[in-house]
Amino acid sequence: MLKNTAYRLRHEKKLTVGFFGGSITEGSGASSWNNTSWRANITRYLKETYPEAEITAVNAAVGGTGTDLGLFRLGHDLLQYHPNLVFIEFATNDSENPRDEQFKCYESCLRQILTKDPTTEIVCVFTITKYIEEKLLTFGDFDSRTAQTILAYHYGLDMVNLGEHLRMAVAKNGGDWMKYTIDNVHPNDDGYLVMTEAMKNALVRLLAETPDALQEKAVPAPYCEESVIPYGDLVEMRDIIGGVDGWTFVDKPFKWRFPHYVSADGIGSELTYEFEGRDFGIYHVADNESGILEMTLDGKETKLVCLWDEACKGYSRGSYKIPFKNLEKGRHTVKLRVSEQKHAESLGNKCSIFALLVSNY
Repeated sequence: MLKNTAYRLRHEKKLTVGFFGGSITEGSGASSWNNTSWRANITRYLKETYPEAEITAVNAAVGGTGTDLGLFRLGHDLLQYHPNLVFIEFATNDSENPRDEQFKCYESCLRQILTKDPTTEIVCVFTITKYIEEKLLTFGDFDSRTAQTILAYHYGLDMVNLGEHLRMAVAKNGGDWMKYTIDNVHPNDDGYLVMTEAMKNALVRLLAETPDALQEKAVPAPYCEESVIPYGDLVEMRDIIGGVDGWTFVDKPFKWRFPHYVSADGIGSELTYEFEGRDFGIYHVADNESGILEMTLDGKETKLVCLWDEACKGYSRGSYKIPFKNLEKGRHTVKLRVSEQKHAESLGNKCSIFALLVSNY
């Protein structure tokens, strides 16, 4: 039950709600992301149902990303706005990740939210695609949903399975996923309406009880005690780029989400960064000119990280790579170098980075 949310809506008359997830929460497939997605529809529903309350919605969803990136960007994209209610949706995008990461990365996000403010409430949202349904029909497992369900029970969180309602709507209409999606993955407006009605019905039940005061939630011991990542940092490049030859600070937005970034296309351009942590990665531009970064850790291990992929043929976007994981505790030095190598289908060697990703545990 969302008792604190009910209290804020009915007594404080003020609520900040965060939507944290992938492209289905962002609104991909909708005719208007900010008007006909389930996120937009639920925001509008809350405002219409509680007209006296000041409701602020924070869109912290990023398409094509899972909790392996989410644990790094959560503070920057959502928690700095002090959300009172968070809808978290990552089952679909986490489904391709290793099982141990499905647990520890999702749990990291839950713990960051709950420890930031123990009065914040979380709704765990599950979605589905045609391909996941086909896997289930052949007795396969939806591993990420299973992991997230276990963690939701461990933390006493509410769950809403929007994907099951969409799947049932498809089944009732001849099994044609294209009636409710644009590509068997991302819902169209009709698909988002099905999801919206399911969430509205859930909220009627979850908001039925109003306490006399806000209640702090006790945060239990970690489920993944040995591996949970307590926090992740998103280190903006503008904070470390000053005076580095070959790299240019680009002080203009990329898409709508990234206000600035750094870029280098000169072969051999280098950047060195020291950090204390056990995981290291980059949050970067992926487009048709993206090249390859040589990433050398502690002067020993070098990995070639290609910033180009097949999706770059159609559009540019933000993406991420985390090449170094489960490092020894302590300080490390990483050197980034623009490689003379590039993917055969890329048009250039450009390496553009929004932020560095560092976690410690």
